Amino acid sequence: MNNLTKKDIEFITQIINNSSIKSAQMKEDLIDHFCCAVEEEMKKGESFSKSYDMAYQYICPDGFDEIQRETIFLLTSKKIKRMKRLLYLSGYLSAIGITTSFFMKLNHIAGAQIALLVTTALFVLVFLPALFVNLYKRDLTKSTSDKLKYIFGFLGILIFILSVLFKISHWPGATMIFLSSVVIINFAFFPLLFFKMYRKSVE
Repeated sequence: MNNLTKKDIEFITQIINNSSIKSAQMKEDLIDHFCCAVEEEMKKGESFSKSYDMAYQYICPDGFDEIQRETIFLLTSKKIKRMKRLLYLSGYLSAIGITTSFFMKLNHIAGAQIALLVTTALFVLVFLPALFVNLYKRDLTKSTSDKLKYIFGFLGILIFILSVLFKISHWPGATMIFLSSVVIINFAFFPLLFFKMYRKSVE
């Protein structure tokens, strides 16, 4: 029956501490888990080197990054579900509100302006932020250009919706607000979007 030596434990500890895992608690738990798995294989008569390789293939065949991503996903899965429910519900209500308020506005039905304001508030303050957060956090390894793409896209759509509201309500400043959205979308969002698509196509 073989047990791990101090040198073996130090080897495992050093590898895990030098990995990309950021959580100290996760590292400690993983070290314990690795030591137990390696020791179980060594009790079967395997060498430490082979036991470690077998433990690695069993615990994290896709690398330590995969463990970190899966752990974060499990810890945030309930929050993600709540965010998606909010996203779908607010999107559904916004769609109903937009079509209804536009119908009321075109037919000069009383309360159309209030319905339009409430719908816009729901779309701008609930649906768009929920959509932005969902897209922004969907991939833990996003590059800076991807994050900027979502930020500029969110701002462009937000300002565009406000310009439409100002135009329909005949409020001053609608043209300037619309021009601001065009500038953001054309010179910030679109370049990032199409550059990303082009880079993927040539890789």
